[in-house]
Amino acid sequence: MRLNSIARLAGVVLCLHLLSACTVTDLDEDGNPIIPADPNAKVSYEHMSLSEVADTLWAPKILPEAQTEFVEWEALKPRLEAGGDADATSAFVHFDGVIEAVDTSKIRGSVTLKVDDRSIELQTGRIVRGNAIRDASTHVPFDDFKNQIRFAQISREFNTRAIEGANVPDESWVGAPVSVIAAVTLDQGKMRDAVPIQIERRTP
Repeated sequence: MRLNSIARLAGVVLCLHLLSACTVTDLDEDGNPIIPADPNAKVSYEHMSLSEVADTLWAPKILPEAQTEFVEWEALKPRLEAGGDADATSAFVHFDGVIEAVDTSKIRGSVTLKVDDRSIELQTGRIVRGNAIRDASTHVPFDDFKNQIRFAQISREFNTRAIEGANVPDESWVGAPVSVIAAVTLDQGKMRDAVPIQIERRTP
């Protein structure tokens, strides 16, 4: 009789242990369990438009990254003078300069800055070439797209959002000192395909 009591007690303890290990799952409005997203799952943009993908990445991830994880011009300049890297690379760069020219007459508009002894052209028109933003960011790996065409096309979405939010200067800014954060591609000692992320007018 005592053995039966001990067995029953052990069974109760085991049940209580199993219940304490269970996780309570919330239910949706239809009574179905809400399964939390797997944090280790691969990102999938398969059923999203490119505009939706860009919205998911731009303000929450890429823009803050560009504004905080940039390379200073003083650190970049020696690399350019040495001929650059063996392969083309892209980076977010911060530099101060003076606006030399503003061209808004073309669909590929531009702003030219004098930074130390270099003239740097920023693309500011409706058509912006290159993948500088996409390739400078750590949040846009190719494996998240698995499609070469969509991976190429997402750059256009990022470029559009950058120009829309960069405070693009007009002709009245010529001669003005500015502080700029831009995505640029570095290729054999030259900077190309520069896209402004942020342009701020400084006090002379």
